[in-house]
Amino acid sequence: FVNNFQFQLSIGVRMTDYKEEQKSELETLRCIYTSEELCELSDNPYCFEVMISSASLNAFLKVQFELPETYPDAVPKITIPSQSGLADEQIEEIEVLLNQLATENVSMVMIFTLISAVQEKLLEYEKIACESLDKEKREMEEQNKKREEAVYHGTAVTMESFLAWRKAFEEEITLLSSVRVLDDQNVMKLTGRQMFERDASLALSDARFLNEADEDLVITDENVESEEQTAVDIDESLFQDLDDLAIEDD
Repeated sequence: FVNNFQFQLSIGVRMTDYKEEQKSELETLRCIYTSEELCELSDNPYCFEVMISSASLNAFLKVQFELPETYPDAVPKITIPSQSGLADEQIEEIEVLLNQLATENVSMVMIFTLISAVQEKLLEYEKIACESLDKEKREMEEQNKKREEAVYHGTAVTMESFLAWRKAFEEEITLLSSVRVLDDQNVMKLTGRQMFERDASLALSDARFLNEADEDLVITDENVESEEQTAVDIDESLFQDLDDLAIEDD
């Protein structure tokens, strides 16, 4: 009976120690994380969430811990109830990491260690994302550089490309010549009326020509008076002695 009592007493003391350890660890976590990062859900058993975020990834996740009665001698129940900005594969990697570390750290307080491991994992994802962006940027710059060089240097001319261009050019010239000949033949076959109907400017130019001719033929009194006014005046005194001149016959 005494032995049984001592055994039960030792168990009770140990259970009290578990509770004290859990309480002490939770108080430490309150000092490390803000009220926005640490959300306490229950105290029997202790259950709480810790939000871990990454500004570079524009992502966050909440890790929930539920401590069994014999924690830290037992693995806590770990879940990720919500997250944003992370791929499913990344969440699976984090879950595997947490459960592995929890198993390795049995008999020791481990919540801070687990949270730190997730933060390091997010930093790793940030590095991968930055390297990926840098790679894409370099590839884009290389492509732009190649396009600029191609525009500057042009395309190298080979015998095959020249012959292909020459053939296409000659075919185009032949086609244009044929079209021009057909147009000239069609114009030659047009009657006068069809030519006027096809090009109205011909009629306008003829009408303008006739009007200009009529204007040149009109003689008005104003024109006659103007011509009389512009006639050359003759000095008759120059011809007074003409009778005295002897005009010899040839």
